Amino acid sequence: MKRLLFSLVLLFTFSFSAIAQSIETGIEFYEEGNYERALRIFEQSNNPSAQLFAGKSYYALNNFIKAKEYLGKVDSTSSEIFSEAKYTASLADFQLKNFAASLDALHELKQNSREPSVSRAAFSFYRDVVNYLTLEQRFNAFRATKYDAVRLDLVEAGIGKLDLVSARALFKAYKTSTISDTTNFASIEALLGDSAAYMQRYNPNRYTKAPSGLAYNIGVALPQFEIESPQFEIPQHLYFGIQLAVEKFNSENTDLKAFLTYKNTGADAANAPAIANELAWNHDADIIIGPLFSEVAVAMSQYAELYEIPMLTPLANSDSLNLDHNYTYQLNPTFAIQGQRMAQFAIRNLGYDTLAVIAERGSLGEPSAVAFLDEARKLGGEVVRYYVEELESEGYDISKYARNFDPEVDTVFNYNIDAVYAPFTGNIAETLISSLLTNLEAIGTDMTVLGSEEWEMADIDSRNLPNTEIYYTKTFEQNPGNTDIEDFESEFRLRFDTDPNRFALIGYDAANVALRTLKRVQNPAYLKEGLKKFNNYRGLIMDVSFQNTHINQEVSIKQLQDEERAGEQ
Repeated sequence: MKRLLFSLVLLFTFSFSAIAQSIETGIEFYEEGNYERALRIFEQSNNPSAQLFAGKSYYALNNFIKAKEYLGKVDSTSSEIFSEAKYTASLADFQLKNFAASLDALHELKQNSREPSVSRAAFSFYRDVVNYLTLEQRFNAFRATKYDAVRLDLVEAGIGKLDLVSARALFKAYKTSTISDTTNFASIEALLGDSAAYMQRYNPNRYTKAPSGLAYNIGVALPQFEIESPQFEIPQHLYFGIQLAVEKFNSENTDLKAFLTYKNTGADAANAPAIANELAWNHDADIIIGPLFSEVAVAMSQYAELYEIPMLTPLANSDSLNLDHNYTYQLNPTFAIQGQRMAQFAIRNLGYDTLAVIAERGSLGEPSAVAFLDEARKLGGEVVRYYVEELESEGYDISKYARNFDPEVDTVFNYNIDAVYAPFTGNIAETLISSLLTNLEAIGTDMTVLGSEEWEMADIDSRNLPNTEIYYTKTFEQNPGNTDIEDFESEFRLRFDTDPNRFALIGYDAANVALRTLKRVQNPAYLKEGLKKFNNYRGLIMDVSFQNTHINQEVSIKQLQDEERAGEQ
């Protein structure tokens, strides 16, 4: 998790000794944000003020463990220095998810600190933390705290935030564990005993508010290419789009901030384990955007699962990426989802019930074909011709399959096929598209063609298919009438001195999905479920709805028109 931005102003009186002057110089560096330079001064002294600011400097650098080491050296000689050191250590424990230790220290400070500013800050942060915790975090803090009062506060803060069964169990655990008189808690017992009254306070879709100043760490895992490479601008513009979204988020939110950490994954999966571990252990990532390629994403997804860090892939659309992985979310709909959506479109929108399928075995179009078949049958349609074949071994000649689309060939059943689904993909897609159109011309049919995105570039102007309609799936498409795109392009040019490409828009939308979810759930522990409930986002180049899944369900169906027909409309 995140570093908490805080500022407690304490005035210290120093002697005019060389040591004091040196510490004052270090504090000036600290206040300027030059923490590394400040540390070179503070680490040379055993003065309590130097130890305090060494701890604060390491805290500001996200090195919470080392921050606690220095803060723990501050003795109680000066109550104001000791109180601030203890308060800062409680913040560090919060970042390290040592919630019980953080709450215990805050409880002690709000009860016993003689420094009003520290006492007030401790009270405010303590209240925020007990309200912020998830059920699991509350359970662990309840068991680990030293204080009965903290346990009671965890119970009371959970009322209305936890489901009724969990709240009852927590209160029972408190009554069992405490030696205090529990007769004063009749109101809690009465509320927990009245399910109707409790449900009026409980909202399962409401998330608790984060402590003020919480910052989120977003890891970005994308490859780098040589500047001469045609792929160079893909990750570059993706990252620029992500960066612009984060900068806008930070400018619009005063209590929440986001910080980026970029890691170069390379183009293969070899670096994936090191990158995932680095982001988890040394950058405390709340969420990872990337990787770019499905192979790398599959390798990283294993570690996202182990560390329970959601991974949001902007382009990877492999159907194997989500197998048994609960922390991997795909913004680019898989080929199976595209096939499923096309079947729904054919039956529900076009009213077709007699269909055919042809695809290449082993290609990315195969899962589209399988999903189309399953969804069509589920919706009451009939797929009367289904060919998923090794087309390469036949020289990509599909005439022996396509001729069976002609009802005159089948004298027994004489099917009149409404549409053929042909999800051709890859380098050979153009050849297969041309072959299918040639065969449809030969048959003289007007059946509709349903296809993958590769069909967008199909040449039907020269074909004798006057009544053939062609529809294809599309996952990324910007709306030229969207004024937000114009604003984005203007801001992008000012920020990066170049025109954005489509990948910049994809990066911007991907970052906004992550940032909007973080802002909604507040506590990153809720991200996993929060992303599944992320729906109805209308972005610059993509629409996003996960609909309680790990794959974006939004797929556009576009119609291809030849120039003559387009001119008639």
